[in-house]
Amino acid sequence: MVTEPRQLPRGLAPLADESLPGYVLRLAHRLGTAPGDIATRTGLSQRPAGLLPLGFLHAVGADTAQVFAQVTRLTPDEVSGLGLAPLSPRYGPLDLTHTSAKVTRSVINNNPWAYFRSTRYCPHCLAGDGSEIQQRHGGPWQRLWRLPVVFACLKHRCFLRHRCPACDQLVQFTARTRSLIPRPGDGSLHPAQCRSNAGSARSAQPPACGYSLDGPLPDRSGPLDDQSRDELLRVQRRLVTLLTAPDRDTTHSIGTPVSISHYFMDLRTLMALIFASWPTGRTYAATPSLASALDTEAERRHKAYRDLQAKPGKRHHSRAYSAPPDDAVVTGAVLGIAETLLGIQNHDAATKRLFPLVFQSINRDPAASYYLRAMRRGTSSALQAALHVDRRKGSLRAHARAGGSRTT
Repeated sequence: MVTEPRQLPRGLAPLADESLPGYVLRLAHRLGTAPGDIATRTGLSQRPAGLLPLGFLHAVGADTAQVFAQVTRLTPDEVSGLGLAPLSPRYGPLDLTHTSAKVTRSVINNNPWAYFRSTRYCPHCLAGDGSEIQQRHGGPWQRLWRLPVVFACLKHRCFLRHRCPACDQLVQFTARTRSLIPRPGDGSLHPAQCRSNAGSARSAQPPACGYSLDGPLPDRSGPLDDQSRDELLRVQRRLVTLLTAPDRDTTHSIGTPVSISHYFMDLRTLMALIFASWPTGRTYAATPSLASALDTEAERRHKAYRDLQAKPGKRHHSRAYSAPPDDAVVTGAVLGIAETLLGIQNHDAATKRLFPLVFQSINRDPAASYYLRAMRRGTSSALQAALHVDRRKGSLRAHARAGGSRTT
């Protein structure tokens, strides 16, 4: 005889755009127990201490989702809405058709363009909307905060944070336990408190940091002028609209209609090229402040690239340029340049604008440049053509000697 899963004594309605780990944290807090206990009782975890698998940030398997819905009194659509999978048709890096991966596990483990291992956050959103339920258990840890292209909160007009201001660790980082919720057995923390280990990492049972991430945070990014702030918020508004607008499936890249999924892949490819060729694209920064922020980030990436080159064996040094930034302002600044370049409507004009970036990246490392430009699955054909993807060795160098490098 099959035993029916027992419903929890009390349920909790998901908040708008709430992620699965965020929901489990709030539900555990309401029931006065540890999130690992909730993960076990709802069928989410079969692992010791109620560890929540990384893959569940993307989607929960059908059988597990059915049990979870029954125990928590949620509908199937509500359970599905807690994961990132519904965004896959729009956000290319989550779409298996744009990767060499055949299973979701590979996308999770090998795809830094989805923030599966930590999250950005808005302290004002975590503080809640003033309702009784959110005053008690906090606001939502949002799904969109896990995506590298989401760097600002449009509601509160602020930039998202990615580290705890007290312990300076990445927030909700999945370390050795590989669990979406750090310290899953700790039921003493509020959902908005930092769950990173404090003190010595060698301690058998280090205490939690416990800092309240829903309080006012010090601004460590330095002063940002109003023009730069407004520009970054405009970039964020456009990207969030592409991610969430239900009546829009296409946009334009290099003057060509493309799916929104391909557009985000184009942004990813251009971001890597911008860093690999910096400071060649500096003139496209929206403001001097944003250009300065990218100067610092590009210098750090160039050093990381050189360090990887110096290491023996398989180095994957192109990752120094292709990995998404952590910092919100840097993210918005580089995506703003990428959007500007993709917004050029004429193919010939786009090719001329992009050529100096391509040529500089080739001077830095021909193999890495070709990989960044040609091996990015899902990049639109319009951008591929504009990036001079050509397997004939030396073709770009010959073009440059003929005067191509002087184009602007």
